[in-house]
Amino acid sequence: MMNLSLATAQFTILSFAGLLIMAAASDCRNLTVPNRFSVALLALYPSFVVASGGSVDWQGGVICAAAAFAVGFVLFALRFCGGADVKLFAAVTLWAGPALFAPMVFYTGLTGGLLAIALWIRHRMIRAATPAAFFFVSSDPSFGKQPMPYAVAIAAGGLYVALQLLMRT
Repeated sequence: MMNLSLATAQFTILSFAGLLIMAAASDCRNLTVPNRFSVALLALYPSFVVASGGSVDWQGGVICAAAAFAVGFVLFALRFCGGADVKLFAAVTLWAGPALFAPMVFYTGLTGGLLAIALWIRHRMIRAATPAAFFFVSSDPSFGKQPMPYAVAIAAGGLYVALQLLMRT
Protein backbone atom coordinates (compact mmCIF):
# COMPACT_ATOMS: atom_id res chain seq x y z
CA MET A 1 0.00 0.00 0.00
CA MET A 2 1.30 3.45 -0.96
CA ASN A 3 1.65 6.00 1.80
CA LEU A 4 0.06 9.43 1.56
CA SER A 5 3.26 11.47 1.32
CA LEU A 6 4.56 9.36 -1.59
CA ALA A 7 1.23 9.71 -3.40
CA THR A 8 1.25 13.46 -2.79
CA ALA A 9 4.81 13.80 -4.10
CA GLN A 10 3.93 11.83 -7.23
CA PHE A 11 0.74 13.84 -7.74
CA THR A 12 2.64 17.13 -7.50
CA ILE A 13 5.26 15.90 -9.99
CA LEU A 14 2.52 14.87 -12.43
CA SER A 15 0.82 18.24 -11.90
CA PHE A 16 4.16 19.92 -12.65
CA ALA A 17 4.37 17.96 -15.91
CA GLY A 18 0.77 18.79 -16.82
CA LEU A 19 1.32 22.50 -16.24
CA LEU A 20 4.40 22.40 -18.48
CA ILE A 21 2.44 20.74 -21.27
CA MET A 22 -0.31 23.36 -20.95
CA ALA A 23 2.24 26.20 -21.02
CA ALA A 24 3.86 24.75 -24.15
CA ALA A 25 0.47 24.35 -25.84
CA SER A 26 -0.41 27.95 -25.01
CA ASP A 27 2.88 29.15 -26.48
CA CYS A 28 2.29 27.12 -29.66
CA ARG A 29 -1.21 28.55 -30.07
CA ASN A 30 -0.68 32.20 -29.13
CA LEU A 31 3.07 32.72 -28.75
CA THR A 32 2.37 33.68 -25.13
CA VAL A 33 2.78 31.90 -21.83
CA PRO A 34 0.37 33.31 -19.25
CA ASN A 35 1.93 34.08 -15.86
CA ARG A 36 -0.51 31.70 -14.20
CA PHE A 37 1.58 28.73 -15.36
CA SER A 38 4.81 29.99 -13.81
CA VAL A 39 2.99 31.03 -10.63
CA ALA A 40 1.29 27.62 -10.40
CA LEU A 41 4.64 25.84 -10.80
CA LEU A 42 6.10 27.96 -8.00
CA ALA A 43 3.05 27.45 -5.76
CA LEU A 44 3.10 23.68 -6.28
CA TYR A 45 6.75 23.29 -5.31
CA PRO A 46 6.37 23.60 -1.49
CA SER A 47 3.89 20.71 -1.39
CA PHE A 48 6.41 18.59 -3.31
CA VAL A 49 9.17 19.54 -0.86
CA VAL A 50 7.01 18.71 2.17
CA ALA A 51 5.71 15.46 0.67
CA SER A 52 9.24 14.35 -0.20
CA GLY A 53 10.17 14.32 3.48
CA GLY A 54 13.31 16.41 3.46
CA SER A 55 15.05 14.63 0.59
CA VAL A 56 14.82 17.69 -1.69
CA ASP A 57 17.57 20.32 -1.83
CA TRP A 58 15.10 23.18 -1.84
CA GLN A 59 17.71 25.76 -0.84
CA GLY A 60 19.84 24.84 -3.85
CA GLY A 61 16.73 24.96 -6.03
CA VAL A 62 15.91 28.47 -4.83
CA ILE A 63 19.49 29.63 -5.49
CA CYS A 64 19.50 28.07 -8.98
CA ALA A 65 16.10 29.56 -9.80
CA ALA A 66 17.16 33.03 -8.60
CA ALA A 67 20.34 32.84 -10.67
CA ALA A 68 18.40 31.64 -13.73
CA PHE A 69 15.92 34.49 -13.30
CA ALA A 70 18.73 37.05 -12.94
CA VAL A 71 20.49 35.85 -16.09
CA GLY A 72 17.15 35.65 -17.89
CA PHE A 73 16.30 39.19 -16.83
CA VAL A 74 19.52 40.45 -18.43
CA LEU A 75 18.78 38.47 -21.61
CA PHE A 76 15.24 39.87 -21.64
CA ALA A 77 16.56 43.42 -21.20
CA LEU A 78 18.86 42.82 -24.18
CA ARG A 79 15.84 41.48 -26.14
CA PHE A 80 17.30 38.02 -26.59
CA CYS A 81 14.31 36.24 -25.07
CA GLY A 82 10.77 36.81 -23.87
CA GLY A 83 9.80 37.61 -20.31
CA ALA A 84 7.36 34.71 -20.05
CA ASP A 85 10.10 32.30 -21.13
CA VAL A 86 12.40 33.68 -18.43
CA LYS A 87 9.77 33.18 -15.74
CA LEU A 88 8.90 29.68 -16.93
CA PHE A 89 12.58 28.69 -17.14
CA ALA A 90 13.22 29.98 -13.60
CA ALA A 91 10.22 28.02 -12.28
CA VAL A 92 11.45 24.82 -13.94
CA THR A 93 14.95 25.47 -12.59
CA LEU A 94 13.49 25.58 -9.07
CA TRP A 95 12.19 22.05 -9.53
CA ALA A 96 15.43 20.87 -11.17
CA GLY A 97 17.68 22.19 -8.43
CA PRO A 98 21.45 21.85 -8.65
CA ALA A 99 21.35 18.09 -9.30
CA LEU A 100 19.22 18.23 -12.46
CA PHE A 101 20.05 21.73 -13.70
CA ALA A 102 22.72 20.79 -16.27
CA PRO A 103 20.73 18.00 -17.96
CA MET A 104 17.60 20.19 -17.91
CA VAL A 105 19.50 22.96 -19.71
CA PHE A 106 20.91 20.40 -22.17
CA TYR A 107 17.47 19.00 -23.09
CA THR A 108 15.96 22.47 -23.24
CA GLY A 109 18.72 23.65 -25.59
CA LEU A 110 18.59 20.52 -27.72
CA THR A 111 14.83 20.77 -28.13
CA GLY A 112 15.10 24.50 -28.84
CA GLY A 113 17.63 23.82 -31.58
CA LEU A 114 15.47 21.11 -33.13
CA LEU A 115 12.46 23.42 -32.95
CA ALA A 116 14.41 26.19 -34.71
CA ILE A 117 15.47 23.79 -37.47
CA ALA A 118 11.87 22.57 -37.90
CA LEU A 119 10.59 26.16 -38.14
CA TRP A 120 13.33 27.02 -40.66
CA ILE A 121 12.45 23.98 -42.82
CA ARG A 122 8.77 24.91 -42.66
CA HIS A 123 9.64 28.47 -43.68
CA ARG A 124 11.67 27.24 -46.67
CA MET A 125 8.91 24.84 -47.72
CA ILE A 126 6.32 27.61 -47.68
CA ARG A 127 8.58 29.86 -49.81
CA ALA A 128 9.37 27.10 -52.33
CA ALA A 129 6.94 26.75 -55.21
CA THR A 130 7.77 23.06 -55.63
CA PRO A 131 9.51 20.48 -53.44
CA ALA A 132 12.56 20.57 -55.73
CA ALA A 133 12.82 24.34 -55.29
CA PHE A 134 13.30 23.86 -51.53
CA PHE A 135 17.08 23.68 -52.03
CA PHE A 136 17.22 26.77 -54.23
CA VAL A 137 14.85 29.19 -52.55
CA SER A 138 16.37 31.89 -50.39
CA SER A 139 15.20 32.50 -46.86
CA ASP A 140 13.47 35.71 -45.93
CA PRO A 141 16.05 37.89 -44.11
CA SER A 142 13.50 38.73 -41.41
CA PHE A 143 12.95 35.03 -40.59
CA GLY A 144 15.59 35.15 -37.83
CA LYS A 145 13.57 37.81 -36.01
CA GLN A 146 10.39 35.74 -35.93
CA PRO A 147 9.15 34.67 -32.50
CA MET A 148 9.59 31.03 -31.53
CA PRO A 149 7.42 29.13 -29.02
CA TYR A 150 10.38 28.42 -26.72
CA ALA A 151 8.11 27.19 -23.93
CA VAL A 152 8.04 23.94 -25.91
CA ALA A 153 11.79 23.55 -25.36
CA ILE A 154 11.54 24.60 -21.70
CA ALA A 155 8.74 22.07 -21.24
CA ALA A 156 10.93 19.33 -22.74
CA GLY A 157 13.65 20.10 -20.22
CA GLY A 158 11.04 20.22 -17.46
CA LEU A 159 9.53 16.91 -18.49
CA TYR A 160 12.99 15.38 -18.19
CA VAL A 161 13.12 16.77 -14.64
CA ALA A 162 9.65 15.38 -13.88
CA LEU A 163 10.66 11.93 -15.13
CA GLN A 164 13.80 11.94 -13.01
CA LEU A 165 11.85 13.08 -9.93
CA LEU A 166 9.25 10.34 -10.46
CA MET A 167 11.97 7.72 -10.74
CA ARG A 168 13.46 8.91 -7.43
CA THR A 169 10.19 8.74 -5.48
